[in-house]
Amino acid sequence: MRRTEMTKQNARSKGYLALGSATATVALAAMLSSTVLVAGVPVTAWLTYRWLRYRAEWGLRF
Repeated sequence: MRRTEMTKQNARSKGYLALGSATATVALAAMLSSTVLVAGVPVTAWLTYRWLRYRAEWGLRF
């Protein structure tokens, strides 16, 4: 596997992790209560930041 393919694959997995975190946060907040957002939003923001920073670092486009 070439380096660019591995980079794209890593970026894709980081993006899916951020998306899954956002989905879980919204689903749990809808089912339980909005206090779940207190813990879920910062985690989702941090994962999304890591994903965007990784894409920017490697020069990947959307």
